[in-house]
Amino acid sequence: MNSPAMRRLLVLLVSAAYLLLSEGKRLKIIDGNEAVPHSRPYMALIVFDTEIEEVICGGSLITPRWILTAGHCQKIGSSATIYLGVHSREKYEKGVQKFFISRSIHHPQYNHKTLKNDLRLIRLRGTARIGKTIQLLPLPDKFDDLEAGTVCETAGWGLTEKDDSSDSLKEVNLTILSRDKCQKHWSNRAEVTNNVTCTIVGPKGQDTCTGDSGGPLLCNGIYRGVTSFGETVCGRPNDASIFTRLTKEYIIWINNTINAYN
Repeated sequence: MNSPAMRRLLVLLVSAAYLLLSEGKRLKIIDGNEAVPHSRPYMALIVFDTEIEEVICGGSLITPRWILTAGHCQKIGSSATIYLGVHSREKYEKGVQKFFISRSIHHPQYNHKTLKNDLRLIRLRGTARIGKTIQLLPLPDKFDDLEAGTVCETAGWGLTEKDDSSDSLKEVNLTILSRDKCQKHWSNRAEVTNNVTCTIVGPKGQDTCTGDSGGPLLCNGIYRGVTSFGETVCGRPNDASIFTRLTKEYIIWINNTINAYN
């Protein structure tokens, strides 16, 4: 209950008492722009439905049967659906593919309190048909650390700066922050290890927030991280947000897990 990610969830979701394994959910792009429809065909929209609410996460299609998302993107007691080829959540779109979950596997060292090793693999109950609006996002084969000041990008369907859910996919540019500065910002509230990448909230509040969890961080066109968590209040300039970094060790786990269940 003391993690900043959990505090954020308690503020944003009235029914937080009913949530399990959902800490740190970042569902929101702040001061971003609407993406060109289907310009990010690897994006997966993950929807968790209960009788009282709907919670969403993002993810990336990495094989025709597997989605990579955040470890905390799970909601016990919900009905989960994954949509591919989506731009608008409300309007009918030709070619959208809908799937249920066959398996959901978090990283073996995932910690739902600290959000360490915040990765999850979801196996689709079915196989995605690859085409113009649905494509794979390749896993990285480079694992060098990102330099501070590198401009990266991410996307999601979550809340906007007006605290309304976004109908269409939004995207935003984010700048890498050094781990030393990130650790100073978080102090003893979070441990900034080599397994994470930090971004600084921009001068206009450019940030992710509740609902963009699990979405990809792309830097120079390469898949480098997965949206994890940030401060309780999103979009405050000079705050720091945290992404799970796709290290060589994580990629080995991803590939081994996929091979074990295929």
